[in-house]
Amino acid sequence: MKLAILLQHYFPYGGLQRDAVRLAHAALNAGNVPQIIVSTWDGPKPKGLDITELNSGGKTNHLKSAYFARDCQQLLESGKFDTSICFSRVPGSDFQFCGDPCFADRFTRTKPSILRWLPRYKYLLEQEAAIFSKKSATHLFFLAESEIPAYRNHYNISSSKITLLPPWLKEPETFNSDRSTTKQEVLASLKLAPDSELLLFVGSDFQRKGLDRAIEALAHTQKKNFHLLVCGQCKPDAFKVISDRLGISEQVHFLGPRDDIPRLMTASTLLIHPARQETAGMVLLEALTHGLPVICTENCGYSTHVHEAGCAPLPTTPSKEDISQRLISSLPQIENLREKILTWCNDSERYNTAELILKKMHARL
Repeated sequence: MKLAILLQHYFPYGGLQRDAVRLAHAALNAGNVPQIIVSTWDGPKPKGLDITELNSGGKTNHLKSAYFARDCQQLLESGKFDTSICFSRVPGSDFQFCGDPCFADRFTRTKPSILRWLPRYKYLLEQEAAIFSKKSATHLFFLAESEIPAYRNHYNISSSKITLLPPWLKEPETFNSDRSTTKQEVLASLKLAPDSELLLFVGSDFQRKGLDRAIEALAHTQKKNFHLLVCGQCKPDAFKVISDRLGISEQVHFLGPRDDIPRLMTASTLLIHPARQETAGMVLLEALTHGLPVICTENCGYSTHVHEAGCAPLPTTPSKEDISQRLISSLPQIENLREKILTWCNDSERYNTAELILKKMHARL
């Protein structure tokens, strides 16, 4: 099967980006011929994968999306591929990996209707409708059940066009040292005391992922041995101001984009993810596979899986008191939580998402 994997922009720290590469590897290992098609690619390219950069151009975000979709549609019409899956949004693709919330729903709730005639909103609404409306033959892979009702409300999608994917776990990276030794190594590298408790925050959109909430909650705990490790490709300046104002700048460590997230997960006590909006949250599942208890908001798409694994989610709009109390109360339960998490992770069916996607693709050929 010759498979086109469409992704407008690749950068190393995005969840959709990593999912697209994982699918390409799985397809290749299963004897298929995948090709990742992007407009632009930032960072090193994985070995063994066929990657095409279109450099479609465009001065604004919606024009970049439009030009990429145009170029992809021309490729698909060439007959070079047996099937296609889009991780961005390209009308006419055979399959859509739904990693974004419904734009029409968000627009209706937050914008005056007159704005729908502005070029940006007009394009985005029309683009989404071309993929999700009744006229479209695109099959939809959803990551989170919570995202489906909004799409159905706007596009009346039939059940036959929807596949809800199971949580996409992958085997965790292992290290030569045990958890305790790994933690002490990380503490030493950060010049922190041996009794420090590491709270890990990972995300490339700090405001949307709730970093300000995490910082305010950390200050409210008044626990001087709590340290927040902030990892992600985002400007930290505004959040440094918050930690400075609250007097905890020495407890908040902005580490930037990191390639050793699994190691930090192994060393940390909790992952904190009080997101305002999170369609799925691959980082939540990655944390679970490393036995790391998770504190997330219930509006994260994967919060249901976090709950099944034994970590109760926070309310959608948690107060700093809610989060700080959960941080403090979780510490005595860490080992018990880890046992529950590892039991949940041991279900082998949670690792077969790529196989399910590929099976669905083969069935439609």
